[in-house]
Amino acid sequence: MAAGRMLMRPVESARRWLDRNPAVARWLGVLRLGLFQFGMGVSLAPLTGTLNRVLIDELRIPAVAVGFLLAIHYFVSPARAMIGFRSDVDRAAGNWRTPYLVFGAMLTYGGLATAPFSLILLSGDGALTFPVAMIVCTLIFLAYGIGVNAVETIYLATVSDITPSRERGQVLGVLWIMLVLGTIFSSIVMGQLLVRYDHIRLIQVMQGSAVVFVALTFVAMYNQERLKPNGKLEDVGEPIRVRQTLLESVRLLAAQRPLRNLFFVLFLATLGFATHDVLLEPYGGQVLRMSVAQTTQLTALWGGGMLLGIMLAAVLLWRGRSPVPLIAGGCLVGLMGFLVVTLSSSEALVNPFRTGATLIGAGRGVFIVGALALVMSLVDKNHAGLFIGLWGITQALAQGFGTIGGGLMRDLVQRATGDVALGYTAVYATSMSLLALSVLLLAVLRLGRQIRSGVVRSPWSSLDQANVDQIIF
Repeated sequence: MAAGRMLMRPVESARRWLDRNPAVARWLGVLRLGLFQFGMGVSLAPLTGTLNRVLIDELRIPAVAVGFLLAIHYFVSPARAMIGFRSDVDRAAGNWRTPYLVFGAMLTYGGLATAPFSLILLSGDGALTFPVAMIVCTLIFLAYGIGVNAVETIYLATVSDITPSRERGQVLGVLWIMLVLGTIFSSIVMGQLLVRYDHIRLIQVMQGSAVVFVALTFVAMYNQERLKPNGKLEDVGEPIRVRQTLLESVRLLAAQRPLRNLFFVLFLATLGFATHDVLLEPYGGQVLRMSVAQTTQLTALWGGGMLLGIMLAAVLLWRGRSPVPLIAGGCLVGLMGFLVVTLSSSEALVNPFRTGATLIGAGRGVFIVGALALVMSLVDKNHAGLFIGLWGITQALAQGFGTIGGGLMRDLVQRATGDVALGYTAVYATSMSLLALSVLLLAVLRLGRQIRSGVVRSPWSSLDQANVDQIIF
């Protein structure tokens, strides 16, 4: 008993100190929330980096097939709207969002743990023919896709619930820094673990990253939503209300032309950035003759650039800058990165290629924080899950089309010309065009001015004046 009291004294002292310093306690809470993002980064690096490079370069699986598997989770993204809306309804009824998050985390874990077996299934070493193996792999990545869409939507909706609107830009900057730190950490560690590469070791590494993801998700989200003794959720700020069905809410959003224009521009920019997700590491392997360990460490360079971009964007947001110039600036930096990568098409230009990958990461970091800060500033407290879900669908479809489209274009150009490097550079040229078009549309549509004047706003904001209080299922 005495030993137990002695152990509890430092805990009680720390608790009292945090009670006297609420700002420190709040930011420690934000860092705990960020552990989810860190775990997501740890799990994504081997999936989108190492696994796709091995499938395309080592096993000679067509890039479009690999792109299809990695893009499945983008095309099941409409589940975000349904899951987000149902969680809004439950939240308005006094229930919590956590069960949806647990469901998504478990499916994500299952997909991450089984995805590396695609190496055996698609290599021809197993008992299945290639078409049957593709079907099995499709089911694995489908489960992962549903899970990751659910867990990301509920996570961001929970962040919106517990974060004051004036602090969301700062909080988002910290959360995305944690995501990139997880990606960098994972790529560095896995680059070392895979110096002596074999399929079994990659499977073990990826399954380990899945365990890390689940463990950090539990630590990050435990007790973020608190229940009263009667089983209802403790109030966080004002109660929320859902007054429309899912279809009515979607129609109301679609009727907002300025908001449609904004989502379209962000769709194009995301499409431009997405083409490199599957092709950057294979480009290093096939064109520049880099080893598996070297291309895995490319993710660290890309992540380092992205971290710098996120930190710069976060500082500018904290100083009160508008997110719109950040979106345009991120697109321009990404365009320069794709240009450098395109010009680095020989083995003697490995270092410029690394510089280009870093610039792409930096541009994407600035763009992501700017875009998400803008979207979160438009979130209506009564429809956080739905609005973030619809935004997620826009982004996911752009990622999906970019991933599959990039792989398909690379395959077609290589087959038509017989030039390996030209297949990749044709894709990167398309990315540069999309990013340039996004910046042009931001200027032509005057979206920055429309946001400042309130023309672009939440489609449900006028419902706050309604004299009804009804939850519609």
